[in-house]
Amino acid sequence: MMKLLLLLLVTSCATVKPKLNKVRSNNGQIFSYRDVSGEFEIAREIKVNKQKIATRTRIFSPNNEGERLLEKTFAISNVGSVKTSGGRAIAIRPELSQHTVWLEGKQYFSQLKLIPSRKVLEVIMQSPEEKWQGKKEYKVPKGQIFCFYSQLPECLVASGLLEKAKKRGSRARFILIWDSFPYHQEHFSGLKASPFSTASLGQESATSYLIEFNGQSISIHFSKDAIFARLLWTSQGISILPPAEMQDTQDM
Repeated sequence: MMKLLLLLLVTSCATVKPKLNKVRSNNGQIFSYRDVSGEFEIAREIKVNKQKIATRTRIFSPNNEGERLLEKTFAISNVGSVKTSGGRAIAIRPELSQHTVWLEGKQYFSQLKLIPSRKVLEVIMQSPEEKWQGKKEYKVPKGQIFCFYSQLPECLVASGLLEKAKKRGSRARFILIWDSFPYHQEHFSGLKASPFSTASLGQESATSYLIEFNGQSISIHFSKDAIFARLLWTSQGISILPPAEMQDTQDM
């Protein structure tokens, strides 16, 4: 499936230079993932080609017989530019995401696809429940930077939002896209029944930033080289940490 998505990685025209050189491809980096239901492993794979970012995230539950896949998300974003009153500016647009999750042993699938000609997000759903079947369309809100939840680290780096947030007292605005929609309300509490959330980014420290949306906040950390290090979503009981760091918290 990842190979099929990577076939969509074609060149886009842009007259500004996004920070794509700071987004590094990898073949799957493993983190420890914790939420209110337990402790798991999450693998994050990143591919950068021309003006495209493709990611695959998978969450596993370790057991005595090996790892069991709980959910997986593929996402592709297009990095380009738009004309503004101040000249050309970096823009990040969603192209496609595919999310699969197993809830109580049953498979739920959704695909989000941007239809630029009509400025809508097409959502295709396949699930055992009638309310989550078929196709729906949602109007895309105005904005320059759109970040899939599963691509937050890469989107924030490529868009230059980290640099904007470093300005004293500044908050960088963007649109957060829930690529697990419409099942995001099953994964997370307190979110609206929409694939979009208006978000803002501010700096906490030299390498950590606070994302605020819908009355909630996510703390996201990077290395000095702008490589994703950890994520903390306290209100949801979610943490994504390097395995060694998770072990240290258990030993305390």
